Amino acid sequence: MEEIKKAELENLMKLEGEARGAVFQTDAKYVLEKEGEEGLKKLEEGVKSLGYDIDYRTGKATDWHPVGLRIISLLLIKNTFGWSDEEIREMGKTAPKFSFIVKFIFKIFAPIKKLVKEIPGYWKEHYTIGELEVAKFDEQNKELTLHLKEIKAHPIFCLYLEGYYERVIMFVEQNVTVRETRCMFKEDPYHEYFFTWK
Repeated sequence: MEEIKKAELENLMKLEGEARGAVFQTDAKYVLEKEGEEGLKKLEEGVKSLGYDIDYRTGKATDWHPVGLRIISLLLIKNTFGWSDEEIREMGKTAPKFSFIVKFIFKIFAPIKKLVKEIPGYWKEHYTIGELEVAKFDEQNKELTLHLKEIKAHPIFCLYLEGYYERVIMFVEQNVTVRETRCMFKEDPYHEYFFTWK
């Protein structure tokens, strides 16, 4: 289990931008599914001991919170349970399944051509930082490239989003694979996610 340095967490709280409270609700649902009530209590105690205010149980999905708290939540979950990077990616992949609204919205926008048009706006519903754009959409060859710009939060968020985006496309397509092919933490000018499906 990695030790999280308080200074690293404090730097995350300096990030500009906000995230919807819904992100903490999906975190809590995943932790409950994987670690049970005792696991969620353990996470809450850890968050509280570090002095952060993350309400996993009664917070409103539509409220805005510092985006740094979103990253801190992921880091503390990983640290608390000793999860691997792959488990964090799987957590991201599972998150859209916990939201009735997400499932409903993206099923409305099937086929994929309609869904792809809605993805950038969906980002803005959840985050006030960063800009998500469709860089390339090739329906015939079943390829999609998304660019996420102007947000350099933490590599754990890159993993989470890779899984998250995969699930979103899976609402309308089968055998989806996605990988982050460019990353701002590797000195690229933006994050790039490349999708294929069959």
